[in-house]
Amino acid sequence: MNDLFDDAEARLRRAASAPVAPELDPALVTGAPDRRAPRLVRRGRAARAAGISLTAIAAVSVGALVVPGVLAPRAPLFAAASGSAGGQEAAALNDTKLAWWVDYRYVAGPGLSSDGGRGSVYQLKRVGTPEGVLADAARALGVSGSPEESQYSDPQYPSYVVGPEDGTGPSITLGWSGTGSWWYNDPGAYPAPVCVDVQIEGAAEGATYPECTQPEIPASESKAPSEAEARALAAEIFEATGLDVAESDIRVSVDSWQTLASANLVVDGTAAALEYSVAWSPLGAISWATGHSVEVVERGGFDTVSQVAAVDRIADGRWYGAAGPDYLGGMVMYAADAGLAREAGGGDTADSSGAGAGSDPVAPVEPGTSEPGDPGDPGVVLPEPTPGEPDAPVTDPEVPAEEPTEEPLPEPTPETVTVTLDRAEATLLLLWDVDGNAWLVPGYAFQNPEGDFWTTIVSLVEGVIELPEPMQIEPFIDPAA
Repeated sequence: MNDLFDDAEARLRRAASAPVAPELDPALVTGAPDRRAPRLVRRGRAARAAGISLTAIAAVSVGALVVPGVLAPRAPLFAAASGSAGGQEAAALNDTKLAWWVDYRYVAGPGLSSDGGRGSVYQLKRVGTPEGVLADAARALGVSGSPEESQYSDPQYPSYVVGPEDGTGPSITLGWSGTGSWWYNDPGAYPAPVCVDVQIEGAAEGATYPECTQPEIPASESKAPSEAEARALAAEIFEATGLDVAESDIRVSVDSWQTLASANLVVDGTAAALEYSVAWSPLGAISWATGHSVEVVERGGFDTVSQVAAVDRIADGRWYGAAGPDYLGGMVMYAADAGLAREAGGGDTADSSGAGAGSDPVAPVEPGTSEPGDPGDPGVVLPEPTPGEPDAPVTDPEVPAEEPTEEPLPEPTPETVTVTLDRAEATLLLLWDVDGNAWLVPGYAFQNPEGDFWTTIVSLVEGVIELPEPMQIEPFIDPAA
């Protein structure tokens, strides 16, 4: 035990004692400046540095995978409904079969720009509650009652009403979908109709039906507000129902039937295709009014195609949008109604004689070519011989007569009209998505060469909105023809 202790103590003393320094060659000291300093490496630090480097490489690799996702095109903002075109354009495009049609060929004229641009997209979101919107409208229009769910409401298109739904008095109906539009109607705003009993022709004495007419009030006796008064009253009603508009921006039209005041939602200085209206009857009462409950939410700026490129979208049929009151007009389906100049090869119009200018002339008939009664004369129809006459064909009563074979009717050829568009203006167009929500998107309004209507086309680059499936428009062929 003591020997082990003494041995350990001796080892400790030897380790603690100063070692004898070795003798160094003087050349090691004098040649040190000419030699490269040794690299000192700590293994633990080297391992940690390697780990950091690997982590950095991994981070860069992950970043390389993420960056393309950021630069990739965004998902479409919304899927456009197939009926997004407004007004007459929508009605025409929804008809998949037409009795006769015109093949319009649109080309860009020198007045159109080939430069693209950028524009903002806005979503029109419903704001408030249906009960609150109806209460505000009822208060502004003087309708008594509380908002209730309409008897015609359903989960997909909920609707609410203040007042009777049977037409016995003033009422306001609200549809809580889309733009939250409401409609006011007063069936007693006009003079009561005057009815007389009219005898039914060919029926027994006393069998009658009522024939009613609406009395027309002369303009001198009208109690409707003046144009200035209508603007002031309409501004108050519009403001109370959510539209802040200046009186100078309210349009007023007057006729023997009503005095109408209208204004449109203005976004970024552009009047959109969302209208608020109120009308007075000649008795001075508000006969009807309509409005919406929306807030404008900007969804960002997006690139747009040029005016020249947008012309090619007209033939597609899916890029139409509804423009505001500055670009009213409609699609013309019949070339005779278009008033457009035909170009060579485009199907000339008929002249006053009924023969087309591009049709083959009818060769004159030389006198004596066919005599009256000559079977070669196409204008003479000879009577068919009756059985038993010399020229009557011999028929076998045992053999049934062959049924005549109907030749298929040739498909009609559309009339081709080339339209050169030379003027366009940037505007905002109203589109509806598949869920019934409203959007305002950049577009162009192309003026018809005759100047009587505009064609409005969305200018967003492809991919910002999802287009509906293309529709196949086919001519209607009457099987009885």
